[in-house]
Amino acid sequence: MTPPISFPSHISNLDSARAYIQAFPCPTGFSTFAWKQLQHTALSVWHAYLNGTTYRGSLHFCRPEFYGMLIQPDGQPIIPAGQIRGFKAA
Repeated sequence: MTPPISFPSHISNLDSARAYIQAFPCPTGFSTFAWKQLQHTALSVWHAYLNGTTYRGSLHFCRPEFYGMLIQPDGQPIIPAGQIRGFKAA
């Protein structure tokens, strides 16, 4: 899943990552608060990725839209999908 607006094919800074994440709309019927929390988590993952460190939090069993936030606009994941329990490719 990709956001509804276009972005450069590769995100290389936190401001671009923030804009990318915020472009994903909250799924219909999903809690706005919970969506903001998932966006915050996605930004933390991007922060770790952009700094060349490992994200240490849990990424298990989130909404499918969340996993879309962890993929570069060119389709390259920023973390291996195989390392996330409950991940299902769209």
